[in-house]
Amino acid sequence: MTQVDRLLAPDSLAPSRARRVLAEVLDDRTGSDWLARAELALSEVITNAVRHGGVDRSDPITLSIDRTDRLVNVAVTQTGAVPERPSVVDMPGPWSTSGYGLGIIDAIADRWGVRIDPPCVWFELEL
Repeated sequence: MTQVDRLLAPDSLAPSRARRVLAEVLDDRTGSDWLARAELALSEVITNAVRHGGVDRSDPITLSIDRTDRLVNVAVTQTGAVPERPSVVDMPGPWSTSGYGLGIIDAIADRWGVRIDPPCVWFELEL
């Protein structure tokens, strides 16, 4: 099992930094469609954390990746209160340019969910 925990600054570089960490953990999948899907899911979760994060925007985002032979589990956690619980039910209108992140996670991940205290979105992908 491989486990990685990283603190990321909640800024515009956080998604690319997170993708690099994921690629290191999944180096045997480099160039695969599977890795591309995993990176897309991670980018969506990290971007949501940056845009809709806790009250204190300077608090870091915690990225945790656990990998076994059969599964990768990714969790993105923030400190502080979050104003609303995310929901796939509240999908954006057809002409909206944002709001599709959790729908993408739902389409890509084998399992995903939200923890409230502390605020965390997690997803799992079977290898």
